[in-house]
Amino acid sequence: MKRLRLYDVRHSRFPGVLGLCTDDVQGIAERVNTAQQRLLYAKEAGDAGWWGTWAEMAFNVSRSSPYLTLPREVARLEMVDVCKHPVPIHNQFYEYLSFGNGRMPQSANWRHCRDLLPNTYTRNNVATFKDLANAPQLISVYATDSRDNIKRILISGLDPDGLEVYTDDFTNRVSGEFLTLKSPVDGPAMTVTLFSAITGIQKDATYGAVRIYQHDPNTGEEVLLLTMHPDEETAHYRRYYFHNLPNDCCDSLTDTTQVTALVKLEPIPVRVDTDYLLIQNLEALIEEAQSLRYSEMDSESAKMMAAERHRQAIGLLQGELNHYLGKGSLAIQFAPFGSARLAKQRIGMMR
Repeated sequence: MKRLRLYDVRHSRFPGVLGLCTDDVQGIAERVNTAQQRLLYAKEAGDAGWWGTWAEMAFNVSRSSPYLTLPREVARLEMVDVCKHPVPIHNQFYEYLSFGNGRMPQSANWRHCRDLLPNTYTRNNVATFKDLANAPQLISVYATDSRDNIKRILISGLDPDGLEVYTDDFTNRVSGEFLTLKSPVDGPAMTVTLFSAITGIQKDATYGAVRIYQHDPNTGEEVLLLTMHPDEETAHYRRYYFHNLPNDCCDSLTDTTQVTALVKLEPIPVRVDTDYLLIQNLEALIEEAQSLRYSEMDSESAKMMAAERHRQAIGLLQGELNHYLGKGSLAIQFAPFGSARLAKQRIGMMR
């Protein structure tokens, strides 16, 4: 099975049917990224999505601070297993139902019997993998490539009084503080402002990864909050809360519980030939790209052609699922009379 790259798309019939040149990397990448997004967000995709858009991952979650922040390539948790037992995943509305459990965690006075079981709850999206500890803190930023010494990063958040930080950037008033990255040999760039919370991080596209730390103004101790990829320009990650993690499984001698999960993957935009695509069906991408082209035309027949091309793309993706998973292969099997054939069970006249 070949894994689809932007290079493979460029050297297929994809550019020709859209009137693009094979060497127009940027134009082809833009069309591929748009087609992927439209197919992933299509209502026909359902919960599981298309072939190649989910994966199984393992995460280490602290029992003392049971929050999990997902990496940028993960959109959400679909199913979670804790200590070899599946646990339910609830969205934020679940905790506000009139006859629900209420928001977790709860005080012992309001604990219900059902709260003793592990549960997973969605939380707000966050800008860092760890929250600031012992705030207020300075923020230090380390570049890993010397060519990034002129790139900038914007740290947004709250000051020690809980007010939003504002600074002047030439003639503009911005929410946060801009830092200019330094060469790795010159050490970190550091904020002047003390932050009690980080609400957003923006950076230029860089050559190397960028690491963001909290820096204690009294002791100089640093704690890693986030590492941003070179092509990552905004920090925005999904967070979950794990309620009642057991301490008698995995490595009970530490504070960590390992959970496994089926996750729905987030599309990372492709930019260069070696970037992998999330949607692996080239023919479906071609059909959806043509649908996009027709949808931009201002005529009734073009709209009909756009809808038809989209249906073709969805049909190809559904056929791909059947090809790899099987159309009749169910996730659940129910054998009320055991695993033997009915003839062996002496039921009725089937003997």
